Amino acid sequence: MTRRVLRALVVGLLFAACFVALPHTPSTAAAAPTRIMALGDSITGSPGCWRALLWKHLQDTGHTDVDFVGTLPAQGCGFTYDGENEGHGGFLATGIVRDNQLPGWLSATRPDIVLMHLGTNDVWNNIPASTILDAYTTLLGQMRASNPATKLVVAKIIPMNPANCAACAQRVVDLNGAIPAWAQAHSTAASPITVADQWTGFDTAADTTDGVHPNSTTGIQKMESRWYPALVAALPTATAAAGLHVSGTQVAEANGAAFVMRGVNHPYAWYPSQTGAFADIKSFGANTVRVVLGSGQRWGPTSAVEVTNVISLCKQSRLICVLEAHDTTGYGEESAAASLDQAASYWISVASALKGQENYVVINLGNEPFGNNQQVSATWASATSSAITRLRGAGLQHLLMADAPMWGQDWQNIMRDNAASVLAADPQHNTVFSIHMYGVYDTAAEITGYFDAFRTAGLPLVVGEFGNMHTDGNPDEDTIMAQAQARGLGYLGWSWSGNSSDVAYLDLVNGFNPASLTAWGERFLNGANGVRQTSKEATIYGGGSADTVAPTTPGTPSASAVTATGATLTWSASTDNVGVTGYDVLRATGSGTFSQVGSTGTPTFTDTGLTASTTYRYQVRARDAAGNVSANSAAATVTTSAGGTGTCKIGYSAPAWGGGNGFTASVTITNTGTSTLTGWTLAFTYTAGQRVTLPGWGADFAQTGAAVTATNLAWNGTLAPNASTGIGFNGTFSGSNPAPASFTLNGSTCTTS
Repeated sequence: MTRRVLRALVVGLLFAACFVALPHTPSTAAAAPTRIMALGDSITGSPGCWRALLWKHLQDTGHTDVDFVGTLPAQGCGFTYDGENEGHGGFLATGIVRDNQLPGWLSATRPDIVLMHLGTNDVWNNIPASTILDAYTTLLGQMRASNPATKLVVAKIIPMNPANCAACAQRVVDLNGAIPAWAQAHSTAASPITVADQWTGFDTAADTTDGVHPNSTTGIQKMESRWYPALVAALPTATAAAGLHVSGTQVAEANGAAFVMRGVNHPYAWYPSQTGAFADIKSFGANTVRVVLGSGQRWGPTSAVEVTNVISLCKQSRLICVLEAHDTTGYGEESAAASLDQAASYWISVASALKGQENYVVINLGNEPFGNNQQVSATWASATSSAITRLRGAGLQHLLMADAPMWGQDWQNIMRDNAASVLAADPQHNTVFSIHMYGVYDTAAEITGYFDAFRTAGLPLVVGEFGNMHTDGNPDEDTIMAQAQARGLGYLGWSWSGNSSDVAYLDLVNGFNPASLTAWGERFLNGANGVRQTSKEATIYGGGSADTVAPTTPGTPSASAVTATGATLTWSASTDNVGVTGYDVLRATGSGTFSQVGSTGTPTFTDTGLTASTTYRYQVRARDAAGNVSANSAAATVTTSAGGTGTCKIGYSAPAWGGGNGFTASVTITNTGTSTLTGWTLAFTYTAGQRVTLPGWGADFAQTGAAVTATNLAWNGTLAPNASTGIGFNGTFSGSNPAPASFTLNGSTCTTS
């Protein structure tokens, strides 16, 4: 944690037809590159430029030891890429099986990983989902006959709505709804199957050229963004699994077991006599302790003998030990701070205490290694890469942790935008990135946005520090903890005890006394998504027995923002003994059979592409990291609106209150169409984090994230042509308060005045 206030404010494919294919040469490295086959139809191969984007994304994030294989050559995507593939235009999964074509392709290419987006043409030919899945099973058997360790990433295929197949849209839903269960039933430890959800959020109107094939403006980008994290997770780790290591976007132990940090920061360098804190921290169920050490520039140095003792105390209490050099705090702004190069020298000086402890120790290069000096902070990537290179050259093979600049809060996204290059500079590819979340992260949107960026990039992240309040703002600790738990991200709270008087509210216990919890300690250690509820001991200490406990049943979904073509669902979150990782959303039309239509990491989901004046039923179920699935929730019924030909006009004003951060919004809704509206829902989205203070007046208001809806009351639900009604609410903002860019009424876009 920084011992000072953050002084700065938060500031706020198109492709050519020509290309040169990469030469297909064998790797000269000792280990053969991972061979990846993209298997499918024209969506994969003609030209299938999501493969080009995927290859480039892998290169840009340090995953260079890969070889895309196939009997078909690359096609033009505007830049040089490794484009060999098995994307055969017009082919059916059932046809490939019938003609026994896959064994020949496998023999010629010998893939380690198969990315399979297959079934679109089967759907177009009215092949039942069960028959397509039978073909999948045959293809899987052929893959395993060629390579028993094949990893299959199978897609829930993108939606389709071709002009000559009105039934295709539902057939895709039927197939996709059955794919997760098929994958789970056929997956094995030796040859795992994972599902890449290419369906959710893909819009045939906006993202395809013809209702079937992805366009080059948004479609191929969406496909690549779903393939990338699934493929990275399937790639072999570059670490020789000598200890704790990066595995895709997460941390794992040497035996491959996922390890999610749940722990506490302990200020050892300032209170070296408080050795009982290790056992006390463990008593609340923590699995990790981040230990403040001194490199000698400002504190310490903490000698190799002391480091050995600290590691012993961690091991005695069955804690993973994150050791951090605190002297770097605020370098470039704090005149006494050490550089990362000086921190690297310190770690090398105590290497004798560190080597051999790779199963137990994480080396945190330097705490908050840059302040708010923008010119100095701009060197974060090169300085961090250099420090990593020095440690690797000295034989330190541990999992490394790199803190963000800008007092750890990365408020200019320097770490976010450069983490991939730093990971690529680590010859072990064994660095996890650490964000410190204080006042910069005071809204759910800021927290989830930062987490989303690392997940999309396929990069590992932990929250190395955070609190429940701070002098630079009020961090949203509830969202930090809930989102970390839902995503399997580690977090470490600041701090056990002994903070200076200006930030004493961040002590978890009073006077190093575990029997005297502060309000922050009670929330962090014993509260929802807290340490006691979610921590799982490292398997190196004998913890981590198989998780067989399913999450609790989610609450019944409730619907908002119902239009002619979509609806937003929310429900009460499930709980789990380890952690809920996501939810499956099931839908039935009328009294029909439920099938899965999407998945989400949070208890909300927006369903699109619905039919006007149609009744749908929805259920949700929760999943955890071990694959346990909850019971289905009770069903909710939603009837879409009639749509209609009417138009609308919106008047909006939201003056602030005399220099404060509050405002009063007045909204006038006018029916400018030629027919009467009977029942209406107004929807709009805020872009600057504004929050509606419920209940408002003239309508039933609801807000989910940035999205706001207002539904008529009984007295103003009917609007004749040219009739108007006024509604409003109070709200709050931080920084700016721009008007929403657009409004819709029952799904139709309105003009504004």
